Amino acid sequence: MTRLRDAPARVKPTPQRVLLDWYAAIGRDLPWRKTRDPYRILVSEVMLQQTQVDRVIPFYERFLATFPTTEALAQADDDTLHRLWKGLGYPSRADRLREAARAVVARGSWPDTPEGLRELPGLGPYTSHSVACFAFHRDVPVVDTNIARVYARRDGLPLPLKPAEAWAHAATQVPPGEAAPYHNALMDLGATVCTARTPRCTICPWVGTCASTGDAARLAATSNPLKPPSKVVAYGDPAPKRGPPRTHIVLGLIHHEGRYLVTRRPEGVHLAGAWELPGGKREAQEDDRVALARELHEELGVEVLAARHLMTWHHAYPDKTLTFHLYRVRLFDPNAARPLAATDLRWLTPAEFVTLDFPAANAPIQARLRRYHRL
Repeated sequence: MTRLRDAPARVKPTPQRVLLDWYAAIGRDLPWRKTRDPYRILVSEVMLQQTQVDRVIPFYERFLATFPTTEALAQADDDTLHRLWKGLGYPSRADRLREAARAVVARGSWPDTPEGLRELPGLGPYTSHSVACFAFHRDVPVVDTNIARVYARRDGLPLPLKPAEAWAHAATQVPPGEAAPYHNALMDLGATVCTARTPRCTICPWVGTCASTGDAARLAATSNPLKPPSKVVAYGDPAPKRGPPRTHIVLGLIHHEGRYLVTRRPEGVHLAGAWELPGGKREAQEDDRVALARELHEELGVEVLAARHLMTWHHAYPDKTLTFHLYRVRLFDPNAARPLAATDLRWLTPAEFVTLDFPAANAPIQARLRRYHRL
């Protein structure tokens, strides 16, 4: 009688293969995943910084219709460039993108390693690794917040997670020859399943091997593992729950060459002669940045290049509460600022700024900058 041979042992798929199979079945269909052009990939990476995917897609397509090549962007004029970027936010990103394109044109070709790409203006570790991975299929790690969160949860990485530790761990996980689809899969997993606030562990391809499954405290602690813990400092009065009406005020902390701009209130108004930051009341149906751009144009005759939220605080009066929203602002042309709605303006050093006699409602600004500048 012939004996049947023992059936070969079934090889268990690697975690990378499990994720790649999951991605092949349900990965997101995004336009920048259909190209290996380093220029188009860089455009997508810069646009995706601090901006959601759904918002980026139409901007990405319009931008490339006008600037289809590295050379076209290198020759772009300011008006066309910023018009195409308007509405995407953080317009300084467009300027950095054009600077990188000009550097590529000047050198005659694209560098194809993270080290070479880092030599281009505005490209940090993440962007340089992303372009090397997705455009040139280099077997290099890519680490953003989503990927760091996935690894911190799946592998139980110690917290707080230092960036260098996250990158070192990620480097051990890259499957040779499949870095691009693997990192796209990781990004999709972090964006759609292993999310910061409400991870959907039951549908995760790694549910059986994840160190954090079912651990609510661990899942919460790893929502953004790259963000260092910080002490929360409260400024101003407590947030009002009910009672007097609330008015929202937007203020611009305009900075240029290490100095901050302040204006002096005109005669005939409340607190006449006091120094303050430019800004004003947010009107109905306006968001903060629209209101801030309007106020700074009306008060100073300037255009906002970039505005980043810095802090919010409240100041209570007997009959109302003012809620202040402070933005750190860069202008297209700081030298164009002039006091259209004030009696004077000055550019102050941080040390001068924190000793200025501000109205009581604005005192939290100085407290914040004392901490920031360690004054």
